[in-house]
Amino acid sequence: MRLRTAILALACAAACRADTLTLRNGQVVQGTYMGGTARTVKMQVDDTVKTYDVTDIATLQFTPPSPTASAKPAPAGAGAPKAPAASPEHI
Repeated sequence: MRLRTAILALACAAACRADTLTLRNGQVVQGTYMGGTARTVKMQVDDTVKTYDVTDIATLQFTPPSPTASAKPAPAGAGAPKAPAASPEHI
């Protein structure tokens, strides 16, 4: 039961991560940045893509994507320089 609760909590935390658009009027929009032009910004909010004029935007903050399950960390010591092997003359 605890495992199910932990998995549900992690899924909710991942789903709640979103980009944040703050408008000059103080409104905060949570969604996913979908691109834009020099004059507009598109954000997906729920199931709708909304377009905002850049003159109405105060800030746009991006949430970094969480690591995927398929990404594996490098093995310990990978990329570290190896010590030179001792040659028989130095032993």
